[in-house]
Amino acid sequence: MTPSPGRTLFSLCEGGRFHAVLVRAGLAGGVRGRLVLVAAILAVGWLPLVVLSALDGTVFAGVDVPLVRDLGMWVRFFVVVPVLVLVEPLVDRGLGLALEQFRLSDLIPAEHGVAFEGEVEKAQRAATSDTVELIIVGVALLLPHTAEAVAPSWLAGHTAWLGTSVAGALVPTAAGRWALWLSLPLVEFLLLRWLWRTLAWWRLLWRIARFPLDLAPSHPDRTGGLAFLSSVSRAFVPVFVAVSALASGSLAVQIGIGGRPLTDARVPIAALLVLELVLLMVPQFFFAPVLGRARRRSLRHFEATAGAMARTFEDRWTGPQAEGPEPLLDSNHAGSMADFASVFERVAAMRPVSLSLREVVGIAVPLAVPFAPLLLYEFSAKEILQVVIGMVR
Repeated sequence: MTPSPGRTLFSLCEGGRFHAVLVRAGLAGGVRGRLVLVAAILAVGWLPLVVLSALDGTVFAGVDVPLVRDLGMWVRFFVVVPVLVLVEPLVDRGLGLALEQFRLSDLIPAEHGVAFEGEVEKAQRAATSDTVELIIVGVALLLPHTAEAVAPSWLAGHTAWLGTSVAGALVPTAAGRWALWLSLPLVEFLLLRWLWRTLAWWRLLWRIARFPLDLAPSHPDRTGGLAFLSSVSRAFVPVFVAVSALASGSLAVQIGIGGRPLTDARVPIAALLVLELVLLMVPQFFFAPVLGRARRRSLRHFEATAGAMARTFEDRWTGPQAEGPEPLLDSNHAGSMADFASVFERVAAMRPVSLSLREVVGIAVPLAVPFAPLLLYEFSAKEILQVVIGMVR
């Protein structure tokens, strides 16, 4: 399958009316536009919280949890928002290169080229669907208001910049109402939109895995030529690191203010990390069946050929009519057998997925790093440093 000259670049992030509005407003299309978009979100979502909290006298003091101590809100607007906005072109580039590799490597048979391009276009339309984005807006507006019915557990017995807990329900301040109606929905919208994009990419890979892929079982990457798919998982890592940072910030509030022990947070942290790894790596397993079939089919052919070659080789050099060791030194038969054996071993060692253990660790570590500062609630920096030094000595 050869690339089409008129084909547009793949993007999960660009398209639809929402993106068109951002383009017309100069809030998309380049690094500068995205930085302006981040600044606009801060101006609408964060700055009013500061102003309203200042009017209430709850920015630095005045309540048990002033705005400056709410790490969850700081992380939302100064980590999550910039990452989710600025990472879009990087993710699009990584996914686009992966799709281009399908074309350049001729993994898609020529007769299925049109169907392949159709699935790619369908994924782009789904990821930027106006209908889906409207649904996401509705869900994003709804989610924060669940906090108004049920106050956060850490707020019990405390006063905070966003409100107080009365009979388990949140009674918000002016700043709290702004957060519920606008600030939190802005962040939730960005998070939910990335979740939808992830699912749209999942579906595309699922559909591609159903094509009769022209795999090369003897490929040096030991995955039939699909090793490039491991880069797809890495492309989404910054998005999920931002999610881990958000969870870490929320836990920091629960531990530092609500008095929740860090040990009680181990299960939620582990569950989140597992979920993130699943979202990142499960698509790799979509190709396991086709890789398994290619391996078994190729091994049958190689085993048949290997038997014939081995019998011919043994008859010539060890049978009744053997020519002796001297001609063997000048023959290329031994080299051919060695080359064939090398290829055979490569096919037998094919992996069911393109991710190796090293690559899995390389994905898991960045996801876990945002939770490392929570250790400071249980241990001093000196104690942590001594443990680290002891591990690397």
